[in-house]
Amino acid sequence: MPISRRQTLALLGIAPFAAGAQAPAFPDRPIKLIVPYPPGGQTDAVARMFAQKVEGLLGQPVVVDNRPGANSMIGSEAVARAPADGYTLLFNMTALVTNPLLLPQVNYDPFRDFVPVARCYEITGIWAVPGQGPRTLAEFMQRAREAPKPLSFGTTGHASTSHYFGEIISRAGGFSLNHVPYKGEAPIIPDLIAGRLDAGVVSGYSAMQFAADGRIRVLATTGARRIPSLPDLPTFQELGIGGLTAESFAGVFAPAKTPQPVVDRLADAFSRAGAMPDVRERIAGFGLQPPTPITPTQFAAVMRKAYDEWAGIKGKSAIQLQ
Repeated sequence: MPISRRQTLALLGIAPFAAGAQAPAFPDRPIKLIVPYPPGGQTDAVARMFAQKVEGLLGQPVVVDNRPGANSMIGSEAVARAPADGYTLLFNMTALVTNPLLLPQVNYDPFRDFVPVARCYEITGIWAVPGQGPRTLAEFMQRAREAPKPLSFGTTGHASTSHYFGEIISRAGGFSLNHVPYKGEAPIIPDLIAGRLDAGVVSGYSAMQFAADGRIRVLATTGARRIPSLPDLPTFQELGIGGLTAESFAGVFAPAKTPQPVVDRLADAFSRAGAMPDVRERIAGFGLQPPTPITPTQFAAVMRKAYDEWAGIKGKSAIQLQ
């Protein structure tokens, strides 16, 4: 059932502007939304959808600016250095808080340099194998234990969150895996389909697109609950593999010290966009979790929880920073 604007604002603790009250000056010019990932991918598509909806609500263009590279650090650092006036925003994922933990030479602090605006969706990582590969996670783990040399798995980069997923699985099963880092998800898929990889961590969108016709097979998902669009896919937790339920998110962030009325105005617009039925339907269509309304303060607590959980995962890991 669609969430009304008034219900959304009530859940967020944001009072609607009173009739006849003077509208705030913000925004009076275009807003730049920096997406630190390449154009054409899932993250870019969702960010552009939000930008289109929000510009209709705010009455000013919201221009998407793709600045990929360095596991989202290039774009994130640009926003951290931008004026704190609400006209330069960041659309990023859990990497915003995990990068300083998992990667060297990160030139921002996720809590000191940013203020959260709105959570747009929740993300999971899906363990996939070639279409003719093992039918269950238990079968994959048994094959990995019996293999004469470590099976391979592909991820979006060394010390990325998906790299840690593979290490957790191998540690739980008592075997080794050969990590193969890629520059993004797109090149993982053809190698997985062709069997040049034994496994890989893919997004919900890729899982839906390539598992439907049998080109890949999906075995398990991270997170605390199943993905609504893939209801038959079990979680790692259901299958007895702990440590893969860490908080994960995608959302919008502003530079620290952005005035609170501006943050509230942006939070209102992005939250109203996220409550639109067509937006929620498309998010689910990507294999993502549509958001439940939370305030910027609650989103900050989600960020802190993710940071603390990943600090614990890193503390138990043998992965070395490069």
